[in-house]
Amino acid sequence: MAHERVYVAAVGDVPPGQMRCVVVDGLPIALAHVDGVLYAFGDACRHEGGPLSAGVLIDHTVTCPWHGWTYNIRTGKSIVPPVGLRVPSYPVIVEGDRVYIEIEWE
Repeated sequence: MAHERVYVAAVGDVPPGQMRCVVVDGLPIALAHVDGVLYAFGDACRHEGGPLSAGVLIDHTVTCPWHGWTYNIRTGKSIVPPVGLRVPSYPVIVEGDRVYIEIEWE
């Protein structure tokens, strides 16, 4: 497997308490800015593919706008039944004003 560091946004592109979707090689990834920290996770809900970046962000959870499935943005883990399903989560690196994520390709 190969790791790739990809530039995805400027820090100011994701205001505190907000989310934004970026697409990396066709892969939709949500960025969330919570308490001064940026998080990156898969933007497609495991239920029916709803856009998580269009959902509700409260603290470290995001709720899908389509059917209410809720995930922890730090781990990608579902926190309401069915507990244990995950969306992918990605390491975020901030250098100055630039936001990068680490993606592992198979």
